[in-house]
Amino acid sequence: MSQVPVRPRRLGRVLVAAALVLPLVGALPAGASESLAYTWSLKGFLGRMAGLVVPHQGRGELRSRPNDGGRITELEITSPQGGNGEFFLYGGETRADGSTALAWSSYRWRGKEKSKRDPVLEEGVVDVASGIHLIRDRHPESTLRLRIWSDGRVYPVIVQRVGSEKLTVPAGTFEVDHYRIRGVRMTGERFWKGGLDLWLTRDDHATPVRIQVERGFANVRLELLPEGT
Repeated sequence: MSQVPVRPRRLGRVLVAAALVLPLVGALPAGASESLAYTWSLKGFLGRMAGLVVPHQGRGELRSRPNDGGRITELEITSPQGGNGEFFLYGGETRADGSTALAWSSYRWRGKEKSKRDPVLEEGVVDVASGIHLIRDRHPESTLRLRIWSDGRVYPVIVQRVGSEKLTVPAGTFEVDHYRIRGVRMTGERFWKGGLDLWLTRDDHATPVRIQVERGFANVRLELLPEGT
């Protein structure tokens, strides 16, 4: 097979795709399903202001199950306070190599609604929910570059380990590693204005005991609830 020259601007995409197809050490056994329950609240000044006119707390669920050699992972945020059924939903179906084959997201918030569901043809791309699972699998010690699908578009992002700490949430007190996922500015690429922070237990399960999602107008912070709550 002849080799196709790689243009310089595409080199980063190729390297990221190559990194994603490396074998993963799973935080969950390949055939295992998981459902984690959270309580959430709005954080930051804009979050407190938004809480005056929209729901400012509620429930969340991170669920994952095997599917055709890959996994389906979803992060859902809802609130019983919302009279209009406010929610956020992030989800994706991955291939066996951990990259996303199908991604979806939808929300109803502050009187606005949006929904996207797309096949992901570009290699080496992960969606927000599957990205959480991938970082749990990798538990990277050094900086990791990814391409993330968000609301129908693909963005270059960088994953950085902020450090280790002891964190108390409703489910208990845990030794955790804090990871921060942010957009990175690259010529010819869209810039992701969102953000995602993960606090993962320092064990084989790498359980997310805190998840913080930035949506521009507010930060939604989810904290793990005791099992069975």
